[in-house]
This record gives sequence, C-alpha cells and structure tokens, in this order.
Amino acid sequence: MAPDIEIRPESGLWKDSINSETVKTLAAQLGRASKKFDQCGFTDFILTEDFFKRELKERINTIAEALKEFLPKNYHQAIKILIKTAPLAGTFENWAMLTYVEKFGLDYFDESIQAMEILTRYSTAEFAIRPYMIQHTEKMIPILHKWAVDNNEHVRRLAAEGTRPRGVWMPHVEQFKKDPTEVLRILEILKADSSLYVRKAVANNLNDISKDHPLLVIKTGKKWLKQNCPETNWIVKHACRTLLKKGQPEVFPLFGFTEKPKLKISNFKMDKKKITIGDSAIISFDLLSKTSKNQKLAIDYKLYYMKKNGKQSPKVFKLSEKKMDGNQHIPLSTKHSFKEMSTRKHYAGKHSLELIINGNIVASLDFSLS
Repeated sequence: MAPDIEIRPESGLWKDSINSETVKTLAAQLGRASKKFDQCGFTDFILTEDFFKRELKERINTIAEALKEFLPKNYHQAIKILIKTAPLAGTFENWAMLTYVEKFGLDYFDESIQAMEILTRYSTAEFAIRPYMIQHTEKMIPILHKWAVDNNEHVRRLAAEGTRPRGVWMPHVEQFKKDPTEVLRILEILKADSSLYVRKAVANNLNDISKDHPLLVIKTGKKWLKQNCPETNWIVKHACRTLLKKGQPEVFPLFGFTEKPKLKISNFKMDKKKITIGDSAIISFDLLSKTSKNQKLAIDYKLYYMKKNGKQSPKVFKLSEKKMDGNQHIPLSTKHSFKEMSTRKHYAGKHSLELIINGNIVASLDFSLS
C-alpha cells in the first residue's frame, strides 16, 4: 500500500477511513471534474445502512460499483474524470477508482493501463493490475519494463508488485509461478532502487519466487550480493526470509553463516517432560565448537504442535545468532510459552521439538502437552 496508508481514524480501523464524510467529499471532487455527475445519487447509492457493516474491501467494491452506475457509460470519458479527480482524492478513494478500472476496464486495455499508471501515484494499482497480468501477461511485460525506469517511485513499485507470482489478497500469475525469468529481468532493473518503498516490493517479489524456485532465488541473491551495494544487500536479506525460516541450507552461506558448522550439541532438553497448557518451559542445550576456526551460527528451533485433527503442524522460532570462537563452549536457553493465544490454540498430546543450526536439524526430542 501507499506509504501514508497508516493514517487511520480514531477507531484505528482502515475501513472507518471510508465514512459518510469521505464519500460526500469524493462525490464533490467527482462533481468538480464533471458537472453532469450526480453527486446525490452517488452518495445515496453508497451510504446505505448495510454499508457501515461492511469491511474495508467490501466498502471499496461498493464505491467502485457506484462509479460504474454514475460515471459516463463511455469508458474513455469515465477514465478522464477519474484521472482529473485522482490528485484531490485520498488513498482509499483512489483505491476505489482503481477497483473500477480492475472490474470494468479489461476490454479497454490502453485506457486502463494509462489510468493505472496515473492513479497508482496516489494509492496503489497492485490489486487492479492482477487481471491484466493474468489475461494479458505477454502484452504487459514491455509496459512493466517501461514503468521500472519511471521517475515516480509509485510507478516503479507497481512494476515490482505487478509481477509478483503470488502476492497477498490477490490471484496468482501462474505463468510467473512456473517460469519467473521475465520477472527477474524487471527486478534486475530495480535491485538498487533509491526508494525503500520500491525495494520492499522487490524483496517481496523475490520472496514469492523463493516459494516455488528456492535455488533460483539463492543463485540470484549470490550474484546481487557480489555488487556490495547496501540497498541490494537489504533486498536479498529480506527476500530470503522464508528460505531462512524454513531452514533451506543453501541460503545460509549468503549471509556469512558457516556452511557446514562443526559442533557438538549436548544436554538438549526441556525442563519439563509433561507440560500443561498455559505453562511455559525452558529449552536448553550446550554448544561446543569442534574446530579452531570461528563459526557464525543461525540457531532456531522447530516446534511441531498437535492440531485438532490429531496431526502435527510445525512452526519455526528464531532463537539466536552467534559467532563462536574456535573450540568455544556456549550454554544456551530460551523460554517458550504454551499459553493460549488469539493466533494459536493448543491441543493436548504428543509434541516434537527440533534444534536447527544453519538450516540443519542437529537434535530432537518429544514431549507431552496436557
């Protein structure tokens, strides 16, 4: 989303940024862009009792439907009104206008592409662009290359977001999931972008690719890191977060972690073998370096939670990053809570625990939760 998206109403909910005042203001702005625009009809169409029961995206869609109803039936004329209104409207209002383009503009490719290029500067066209990417993939590629060198950071970001194979809250681009070659060509242009907003999009795109082509992302990261550019280095680290969390062994050397650490692990244990839901337990172990050389370690643990269906589901937790001197001995421990959370419900039964260092499982144990 746009950099100022965190500006929220008193409720703290994004959806409440789209309220009666917002809709009336947008109607007035559209009315200034077109004297024939029916401001009262537009606001009455949107501001029903049900509107305020709807979530953010439903409210956005409702405004887009109202635009369809009250803008000129001629799509070219409608787009001219939206482009004229965009600089006056807020982030969410522009998102609604882009949703109009997303829903009703596929048959008007050139006008829609022009609209997205302009409107994305005031919000984001990352959602609106998806059906165009899916239905016109090849046709979109040269457009995205042009956007990747645009002077405006919002347009450059759209080049990175638009080519994401997966994305969030949006359909996938199956062609790019199978073969991300064209995506990487665009990201290559943006890999040292001056804007953090753009760099985050590049990293998120690479992270998407890593879920289907992990070794390709590692190869790309290795090549990019050779340039020793701080902006690019940040992208690579952020892009590899899923690979690091999953413990893909080949990714750790990219960030200076020892490829095949020489260690002895002893006394790997929990202070309780039977744990009650709501309790905490101490996980502890000893590390002994088995070499005279220094080693850099990423130390994680994977806990296999029992689920309601009787099967285990793993979750990785970051424990520590350590630089070990030659032949050094380090005792380590961490406290893990089994309290009920809104994001995790615990179930009684057998659980498993694995200690992972630089992507390799080095110790494991079982315990019971009751």
